Amino acid sequence: MAIRLLALLFSLFFLASPQLAIAQQSKRDSLDNLLKHAGPDTNRVLLLTKAVGVYYTYNPQQAKKYADEAMQLAQKLGYGRGIGRSYISLGIYHWFQGNYQTAMHYTKKAIPYFEELKDEDGLASAYGNIGINYKGMGDFSRATEYSFKSLKLWEKVGNQARIAYLLNNIGVLLKGQQKYDQALYYLRQSYTKSEGIEPNHQAGVLVNMGSICIVTKDYPKAISYLIQARTRYAALNEPSGLVICDNNLGETYARLGQYAKAEMFLQRALQLGNQLNDKDDIMGILLALGDIRLKTSRAAESFAYFDKVYVLASESKDNEKRLIVYKGLETANAQTGNFAKAYQFLSKWVALNDSVFGVENAKKIARIQAEYQSEKKQAEIELLKKDQQVSRLWRNSIGTGLLALLLIAGLVVSRQRLKIHSDQVLLDQSKLVAEKNSQLEIQTHLLENQAVTLTEQAHQLQELDAVKSRFFTNITHEFRTPLTLIMGTLSAKMYELTTRPETTLHKNEATVMQRNAQRLLRLINQLLDLAKLESGRLDLQTQTGDLRPLLNVVSALFSSLASQRHIRLSVHLSPFPLPVSHDPDQLEKVMTNLLSNAFKFTPDGGEITLSGGPVQVHEQDFVELTVDDSGIGVAPDQATQVFERFYQGTAPQQDRQPGTGVGLSLVKEIVELHGGTIRIDPKSTPGARIVVCLPMATLTTPASELAATESTPNPVVLDTSFEVDDSLPIAESEATALQISSPDQTTMSQLPLLLIVDDNDDIRQFIREQMKRTYRVLERENGQLGLLAAQENLPDLIISDWMMPDMDGIEFCQRIKTDERTNHIPFILLTALATQDKRLTGLETGADDYLTKPFDARELLLRTQNLIASRQMLHDRFSREIRVQPQDITVTSADEKFLTRIIRIVEENMSNPEFNVEQFGREVGLSRMQLHRKLLSLTGQSSGDFIRLMRLKRAGQLLEGRAGNVSEIAYGVGFNSLSYFTKCFREQFGVLPSDYLETVTLSDTGGLV
Repeated sequence: MAIRLLALLFSLFFLASPQLAIAQQSKRDSLDNLLKHAGPDTNRVLLLTKAVGVYYTYNPQQAKKYADEAMQLAQKLGYGRGIGRSYISLGIYHWFQGNYQTAMHYTKKAIPYFEELKDEDGLASAYGNIGINYKGMGDFSRATEYSFKSLKLWEKVGNQARIAYLLNNIGVLLKGQQKYDQALYYLRQSYTKSEGIEPNHQAGVLVNMGSICIVTKDYPKAISYLIQARTRYAALNEPSGLVICDNNLGETYARLGQYAKAEMFLQRALQLGNQLNDKDDIMGILLALGDIRLKTSRAAESFAYFDKVYVLASESKDNEKRLIVYKGLETANAQTGNFAKAYQFLSKWVALNDSVFGVENAKKIARIQAEYQSEKKQAEIELLKKDQQVSRLWRNSIGTGLLALLLIAGLVVSRQRLKIHSDQVLLDQSKLVAEKNSQLEIQTHLLENQAVTLTEQAHQLQELDAVKSRFFTNITHEFRTPLTLIMGTLSAKMYELTTRPETTLHKNEATVMQRNAQRLLRLINQLLDLAKLESGRLDLQTQTGDLRPLLNVVSALFSSLASQRHIRLSVHLSPFPLPVSHDPDQLEKVMTNLLSNAFKFTPDGGEITLSGGPVQVHEQDFVELTVDDSGIGVAPDQATQVFERFYQGTAPQQDRQPGTGVGLSLVKEIVELHGGTIRIDPKSTPGARIVVCLPMATLTTPASELAATESTPNPVVLDTSFEVDDSLPIAESEATALQISSPDQTTMSQLPLLLIVDDNDDIRQFIREQMKRTYRVLERENGQLGLLAAQENLPDLIISDWMMPDMDGIEFCQRIKTDERTNHIPFILLTALATQDKRLTGLETGADDYLTKPFDARELLLRTQNLIASRQMLHDRFSREIRVQPQDITVTSADEKFLTRIIRIVEENMSNPEFNVEQFGREVGLSRMQLHRKLLSLTGQSSGDFIRLMRLKRAGQLLEGRAGNVSEIAYGVGFNSLSYFTKCFREQFGVLPSDYLETVTLSDTGGLV
């Protein structure tokens, strides 16, 4: 349903005051009384034109009568201003009748009178009304042009109310041209200009802004604007405005899928609309309520609403509403199984749509022809005027030309004498300037050469730095692939060793290997972060929030290690919030690194304290975070050097532990990016104390924007999957044991088929070894070969690397998801690119899941099992349910469209007993084998089984609706044999067709389960 706006939102610019556009009975009575006592003078002309502005909506014929009388009296009196106003009034009447061309004709006739009188108010009103008529004809560009002309004149006059109305109208016009940002700009200006002048207008502007936000799908802002508008209309006791706001709020919540809220607002709008007896409003609300019934699977209830609209639209001959209600009744009848009636309403819609289209075209052609004739006559008049002007100018020019010639001759003689003298002076000065210029050119040339040299050197340094950064990043990414093999294999071995207590020695060796592999991964991640810092690509995703939850989570991750080493880990945080504008992921790295270092250098039985609270430094508020340990400490002369990159202290040899000097350098960089500082404070007791100070923020959000009334801050989301230092213990079991059994040869062919695509042989072998006991596995070396394999074999799931030759994983995924033959296949993307933007890029291509190298083999197996299991659940649901709803069967829009199409094809051929698999494939546009594999993946049914199942389900629906006896229904859904139909029906539903209705009646769900 289209978003309907108040009539007042696009206001007329006639000469009467704005309040008269919504005239009340008292104003009409007052004007009628004044007209009774007014004589035939100029004052009566002004009263008559004002009366037009009051009556044109209430009593159009009376308004026409007043306009004609005003014109006759003004012409009789020779009252130019009155004639101009009378033409404006006639234009208003015809505009309201929809005669835009006639209205514009009268309005343009007023302009010469206002120009002669230099009446800027009159000209501004005329231009504004011309703009309104162009809008009525659909010419938004010309309408905007004349509205700006009117705006300039009103700004010159200084009429703030008129300026506010013009700005609003320009916003509406720009909305009609789909220039939504510009439209909102002018609407906001209109809102500001009308403050304190016209509250009713401000409410209308809010509705306009809300309607734009609905079109641009910015639903939270739309709701905010509409709620503010509704509050104002309620205060003004303006029921028509309340109807519009409730109607639009209902439409907005319906688009959000919040149908309960939508219905609440629409029912409230319907109640008010019935009181006002506004049939146009009532029809729009009823259509919206009917549409909600269709979307919430309550088609039977929708008839009550659509039938009312059907009657009202027929009475008012509203073709737009009739078209919508025909569509609604067609859908409602189709959903309730009355396909004959659905076809009738579809036929009505097609006939009416063709008729409306033809009438609109005829009107458009007539309007264009009329505009052409009008512009042609105007051009001829302008041409005659120009010819007359040229003749007069030519006669005048001959007389004045002779006089000018004599004067010029005298001036030439005098000028020649002056020129001879000045030339000599200029010659002397030119020689001096030439000498100076020569010296300046030499100096400029030298400076340019130096600048070019410096620029070239800077460019070369930048290129060298970029090459180094790219190499550094690429080589560290390459480390992730061998790490995947190392850590994946170790994880599998660790799990096996955990379940076998007799292999303690091997388990300890594997633990050392796994701990060092994790340490290597942590170092790689730190190096990548440093590379981003150097290239300026480490952007903080900041949000303002309390730091205490993050600190509690990070410290809790070290509790197991503290218990194992008998270290007392204490956390002392302020009882009050510690608000800081921060990137949770990066700040978590800071605290994890500091605590990891503390555990590294603190002996068993020691003590570590994490504290946080507010402090004030130089009258500024900060949050101070302290990590205090009882370890070997830091020498005073090394307190600043430890934050330098690759620096390692000179601790006693027996106390030294391996390190790279990367961690604290990275910590310092991240803290400074947050606008904070980090330092090492001296201690009187053994150990080190590292202090981080971050600027304190405020948790309150300023309500400066007009649309921020319903916004809610985003919660802080922490990523706890970090890698700790090499001294952290390795968990023995991170997931529930996977029940994997080796299938025998008879069931091997029935296992799901996986396609593994990776250019690394070891990765493919590693994944194959993990999967071969549960799935059949197909391998390819790159995306190009993988695409061919996927199209030929239609696997149940694809696992692909991102970076590959010939065709990378992103293009491979896009090709899979845009091909109707393969777009149903779940796709898991593997990559060494661990950044958030790369993860989003991978998912945006249509990948169903995303894993970062190195990954846990068990996690990959679990994700694979989940994706295939979810598809199997959809198969079961499809086979079990009587009513087929494509949106309940699949999870992607492409699959839903495909299923909708094939269900429609089967339904169209339902009664044709000759409809078989070959014809089905031709209708769909796929080969028999491709269709068979795709349907098997989506629904668990072969092509033939799918056709038979659809026929049986339709038979079940017809039996429920008592549409005939068993034999009539059997032949009606395409079965040639009643006995075969009975056999198939019993196999599918477990009962004979004759007993089915009784079974359905006893079922709570309305179908067999």
